[in-house]
Amino acid sequence: MSAKIELRWLKENDYQGASLKFVKFCKDDLIQQVEQDPELDLEIYEASIRTILEKLDHSTELKKAGGQ
Repeated sequence: MSAKIELRWLKENDYQGASLKFVKFCKDDLIQQVEQDPELDLEIYEASIRTILEKLDHSTELKKAGGQ
């Protein structure tokens, strides 16, 4: 595993439901991806994770507010 991988920002305790499942998947997947492709652009991967989590959290907030 690459020493460049930094996952402290991706804390399972900060998420629930679909977001939590996605976080768990990403942690496992990122390790596998780096092992398969040491040249993986971690900044793009991290930005993608953050974007998806933001959208998942937004959809959860909409459901709580009674919207769609």
